[in-house]
Amino acid sequence: MTDVAGGYVVLDGIRPALSRAPCQMRRGLVGQPVTTIALADEVLRDAARLLQAYEAGQWVPEQAERELAEGLALGQWSGPFFRASLRDIPPTVQSGRLIDVLAPACEILDQADVDEDVLRRLRVLIDALTPDI
Repeated sequence: MTDVAGGYVVLDGIRPALSRAPCQMRRGLVGQPVTTIALADEVLRDAARLLQAYEAGQWVPEQAERELAEGLALGQWSGPFFRASLRDIPPTVQSGRLIDVLAPACEILDQADVDEDVLRRLRVLIDALTPDI
């Protein structure tokens, strides 16, 4: 289950690192939920920024983040698949930047009419991290 807490998406107890979070989830009023469209925009933008940082050498994923990306690259993408993949991840992934993009993506992937732009951007990011697959 996803929840918005403190301006960040929390997925089944996984809370992205606050100090390095590229995903700046915002709430207007206390308790106001983030809309799916706003969440999709955030994921789209954050995936692009993370990919850009990776390609520029400004971000180097931890080995555990690469392994997570490899597992995602081989699976059929859906909200439940992403949630299962993000369950029991090591602390290096929990405190890394990749989780900040992937955790909110679960909710986007749950939608019947998944935003194809978001899906493509996520796929490009994962493909960049897993060139040997």
